[in-house]
Amino acid sequence: MAVLQVDVEAIGRNTEVVAGMLARHGIDLVGVTKACLGDARVGAAMLAGGAVALADTRDQNLQRLRATLPGVELHRIYLPPLNGFFEPGNITYLSSLEGARAVAARSGTGRKRQRVMIHLETGDLRDGVPREDLVALVSAVVEDERLQLEGLSTNYACFEGTRDGVRESLRAIASAALELRAAGFPVERVSGGNSSILWLVQRGETLPQEITELRCGEALLFGHDALCYEELPGCRRDACLLRVEVLEMYTKPAVGGRRRRLVLGIGRQDLGSGAIRFVHEGLSEIGRSADYLVVEQAEVRSMPKVGDFVQMIPSYEALVAAWTSPYVERIVR
Repeated sequence: MAVLQVDVEAIGRNTEVVAGMLARHGIDLVGVTKACLGDARVGAAMLAGGAVALADTRDQNLQRLRATLPGVELHRIYLPPLNGFFEPGNITYLSSLEGARAVAARSGTGRKRQRVMIHLETGDLRDGVPREDLVALVSAVVEDERLQLEGLSTNYACFEGTRDGVRESLRAIASAALELRAAGFPVERVSGGNSSILWLVQRGETLPQEITELRCGEALLFGHDALCYEELPGCRRDACLLRVEVLEMYTKPAVGGRRRRLVLGIGRQDLGSGAIRFVHEGLSEIGRSADYLVVEQAEVRSMPKVGDFVQMIPSYEALVAAWTSPYVERIVR
């Protein structure tokens, strides 16, 4: 069985670095735990490293975090469903009138108001209320006695996004916050995006002063930004490692001649289509099927043999798939 090894000390170190980067701009860090199924050990490492809150997308993960880390501010950054139960966070993100009604209904009569962030579309073209509909949605939230407006949020480079667009995304949400405040709405917090923003921070660019916090997961787990994938100085890149067995090794026909190929015991059902990077020198992926990863091996001094294990660093997408695969053992320590 493939093994996913997770070093919480390294994640804590990465969090400390990112939190320090943001603190110099007066920005708080919210740690995102969705890639690790809301694992409380990972969440605790993020909090110890300087995250002020944790965020997740799945109800079961929020329940797990709440049970294990009581008192921690939890953000539900997944849009509320309109049918059936959902677990609200201490702060719940929404982007529609229907979503606002769903969150309000979870509050119930005589219960504490549900704190909400209005999620604004700023160029990712995925989730978020369009700018022209923002005031109407904010007005509806403020007028509902079951809801408490906490602020604005946005997302960028999860669905679409470019280097130039990330700046425009920040300008758009900062402008929206100023507009709402000028109209008398209580916009206390502005969540300006995710780990993609760290590309700008690393270059020393000044972020709009309206931004109060960022939500980061990928940077804390892998030590790089989520737009250009550049290493963040002082961060560890090996906090999450996959250890996979070599099941077969032969020299087989290949384009340009015969090549040494390995078959590894992990496949598409464990990695999805997420990229991986080998720690061992001389290995490169040729392709993958549902159950196997086919690897080509260059002629190097040290070569793995059948029965050996090779290590690889998964991408964020591959990590999500591996963590949720029943065929991958998880060791978190």
